Amino acid sequence: MKPSSLLAVLALPLCATRLSADVSIAELEDRFQVKIDGRIFTEWRHQEWIGPYLYPVIGPNGENVTRHFPMKQGIPGETQDHPHHRSIRFSHSDVNGYNFWWTREKEPESAKTRHPAEVRLERVERITSGETGEVVFHNQWLGDGILVLREKVRLAFVPLENHQVLMDYDVELHAGDTAVTFGDKRDGGLMVRVAGPLAVESGQGGAILNSRGDRNADAWGKRAEWVDSFGPDASGKTVGMAMFDHPANLRFPTHWHARTYGLITANRFGTDHFKGAYEDHKTVVCRPFGDSCPACASHSGDYTMAVGESLRLRHRLYFHHGDPMAAKVAEQYRAYTNDEASTLIRMRVLQNDRQWKELVEQFGEADFTDGPVAALQWRGQAYSFTKDGARAEADFKAAVRIAPGNPDIRLALADNYATVLNDEPQALAAYREALALSGTSKGWQPLSATVAIARILTDQVKPDLALEVLNQVGDMAGMAPVWRIKMLRAYGHAYAAQGKEEEALAKFREALALESSP
Repeated sequence: MKPSSLLAVLALPLCATRLSADVSIAELEDRFQVKIDGRIFTEWRHQEWIGPYLYPVIGPNGENVTRHFPMKQGIPGETQDHPHHRSIRFSHSDVNGYNFWWTREKEPESAKTRHPAEVRLERVERITSGETGEVVFHNQWLGDGILVLREKVRLAFVPLENHQVLMDYDVELHAGDTAVTFGDKRDGGLMVRVAGPLAVESGQGGAILNSRGDRNADAWGKRAEWVDSFGPDASGKTVGMAMFDHPANLRFPTHWHARTYGLITANRFGTDHFKGAYEDHKTVVCRPFGDSCPACASHSGDYTMAVGESLRLRHRLYFHHGDPMAAKVAEQYRAYTNDEASTLIRMRVLQNDRQWKELVEQFGEADFTDGPVAALQWRGQAYSFTKDGARAEADFKAAVRIAPGNPDIRLALADNYATVLNDEPQALAAYREALALSGTSKGWQPLSATVAIARILTDQVKPDLALEVLNQVGDMAGMAPVWRIKMLRAYGHAYAAQGKEEEALAKFREALALESSP
């Protein structure tokens, strides 16, 4: 990414006021040191262990917001589990069979000479200091000393008011001379191990909340656009670290390995590991150190990059005062993803997940007057499903103006008239327009319009007209079973309205038999 592109990204509207501050990034012998107005914000340490990590991470009250252990031991209130949970880092536990995530050694420092997988700094591409800061560098992921993949890392820092900070953590993973497979594992991705008081299990008020409303233990394994871990820092004041998943990322929105003892990880390489409850996996040891995990055996989440291919993953962290509501985390996420491509991906995900209320809440105020058409159509559907027929009608009509030849939009408009606004004349007109656009084939669009028109005409006690419409379809042989069943029932209702009981029963029986067949 060129520096001008960085400025374009950072110029997105922010919900917290941008601060005119000095960001300085210095390359030291064993680390990159990031200061904001002369105060250390974080350091990228790349020589101390088998993998690099960010530590310390200083929050808006001047206190460290990630766990000190194992870099600094004996801190009151800190647990000393999982020594590989080093503050903030990106890694994975199965990359071509190599475990870059954790080691079996109890003493982590001994792992540096004994563990077969490590990440080394290869070269620095650029460092930029000023009102915002950016450092771009390249790493090698090595297994038994052999190159497994190359990684390009971009860290960018944007100071906000009251010592709050936005930090972009983007990676590009590049396969080299051999293909690279990331195995389906729960241990992997971009992780944050929070300071002791912020952990839910500390009992000091720490909490986890994701964009879908899941809290604490309920957030484990769930897919979400963002997750915030918040609670008191060492000063007793509430702070938070929200991690954002960019819509362009693989398998957006990602699964979150979110643990109440203080771990937040965006893991898009695990799928079966996040089915069910965490207790289902708690005592299972995953490969490469155990073979009893059924989720490992399924390989359903494995992701392979062929030789020469690459994968880009974008994340943003928001270090803020207060809880997610006070910090306007949801608004910051919208600012991060306010380009058209990201908006459409986010809306499509919510539409596919049938999260109608959330879609309205997030995009109800957006101005889609001039498109894109998909945004109008999806928001119209959300309004319709939440019984706001008038707003749905407005969106569908706007979409029709932009794309008058699209039968899908006419069908959605007609359905809204029929099921929400209870306006049969308007519904009938819209269904007829959709049928005229889609033709009389046996596709779902003309069949949907045909069945709906027949239903309305039958309800209006016009069975003869209903049968005329149905007969235009012709022979039902070869029709998809679901549509044949609907057609048979429509015929049955029309015959019943004519008083032809035998014909009606014959159609209903045929539909029932088809529905009951394997």
